[in-house]
Amino acid sequence: MSNVRLQRKIGLAGAIFLLIGNVIGASIFILPGSLAGIAGPAVFIAYLIALIPAFFNTLVAAQVGGILPVSAADYVFTSTVLHPVLGFLKVWAAMIGALVGGPILAYGFADYFSYFAPEANRVFVASTAVIIMMAMNLLGIRSSVKLQMVMVSIFISALLILAIGGLFYIDKELLTPIAPMGWGAVIAAAVPAYYSYTGFTMLLSITEEIRDPSRNIPLITFYTFLIVAVVYTSVTFVVPGLIPWQELGSIVAPLSAAAATFLPEWYSIAITIAALLAAITSINMTIITNSRSFFAVARNKIYPDLFTKVSARTGEPNITIIIIAVVILIGIAFQGNIRQYASVSVIGWMLYGIIWGIALVRLPKILPEHYNNAHFKLGTSALWTTAIVNVIVGAIFIYIAVRDNTAPAIGYFFLLFLGTVYYFFRQRILARRGISLEALLKNETDEATRATAM
Repeated sequence: MSNVRLQRKIGLAGAIFLLIGNVIGASIFILPGSLAGIAGPAVFIAYLIALIPAFFNTLVAAQVGGILPVSAADYVFTSTVLHPVLGFLKVWAAMIGALVGGPILAYGFADYFSYFAPEANRVFVASTAVIIMMAMNLLGIRSSVKLQMVMVSIFISALLILAIGGLFYIDKELLTPIAPMGWGAVIAAAVPAYYSYTGFTMLLSITEEIRDPSRNIPLITFYTFLIVAVVYTSVTFVVPGLIPWQELGSIVAPLSAAAATFLPEWYSIAITIAALLAAITSINMTIITNSRSFFAVARNKIYPDLFTKVSARTGEPNITIIIIAVVILIGIAFQGNIRQYASVSVIGWMLYGIIWGIALVRLPKILPEHYNNAHFKLGTSALWTTAIVNVIVGAIFIYIAVRDNTAPAIGYFFLLFLGTVYYFFRQRILARRGISLEALLKNETDEATRATAM
């Protein structure tokens, strides 16, 4: 078995900036306009509804990451507490997420880039952004973290200036009626809105590289959640108060248009640059997190050993970094609708919200030592509450996403079926070689025990 481990190079601040950059991506610069066309001025309520499952997934990330600080902790957790095939399908679903979610970010970059170069080819610009971030990751995680900290600081500042300043220029008449299309439309808009919150649990992919993980991981998730909640709620409340919701649905760059209503002309350029940076930071984290998940699964022999190769110079999993970038480029080639991409991506996240909910209540029984020794520990009632909310909300969101995007949803579930077939095929091959998946997973949980005792 491979015992290659990634180095703990990321501190508390660096991880917070990575996670903020992952969660607050290009979608917040694009989706509010599109969703305002569905929900009207109540688009901010759609984001508040989406905040509920996001909070409980934050609890999952804090609990699991704090006790299993290894690469792809979500895979190890689900595999150990429930069944290895469910753990593997989480990583498989993450690959599908990169296939449909990565292009959202890349096309978001391209759409805002058109502000400066309207004649530029959208596919070319999106693909170039992915290739640049792949190259940056090949230079090493420290380079990516430093770049992320600079870019996140810039675009968060730009969003807060728009949100706070816009409060003084809101036209109250534009906010009434609050839900012109009905509250059913608001709930439907909450499904793609949730896409903007899906990045919290992606932290679990890189917990092996975070210093003092049992202390820092819960802090990282909660600080990031608070910042994201404030930014999303304020922005989605202000924008429909500056531009009629009927117009927002057809505007490619709604936040730039909103800024132009009360800020100097140059600030629209600043918002556009902020959107470009937000897209880049999320592309960066998509590559980082998915490459680590692929690396971890390969370390457990489910993917080929080639995926466990790390650079002698940087210690990074360069092979999987390149593979994830290629997957995103393939998704870009499909040129899907952003709202459709977001809704289909949410199916996977909600499906695993349900699975993690079930796994959480089994955690104290299956991993008692890890749970009892955790610095951050959800009590029995909190575990059950988190589980119940994840299951109920997950089922509702999946139903709405499938109802509104039936054909893409069927394709998504077919891809999950292919992943299941691959897993059991690989398991048979490993069994013939005398390799036990249970022993490999035990190696991961033992490593987690060592890491949390440091």
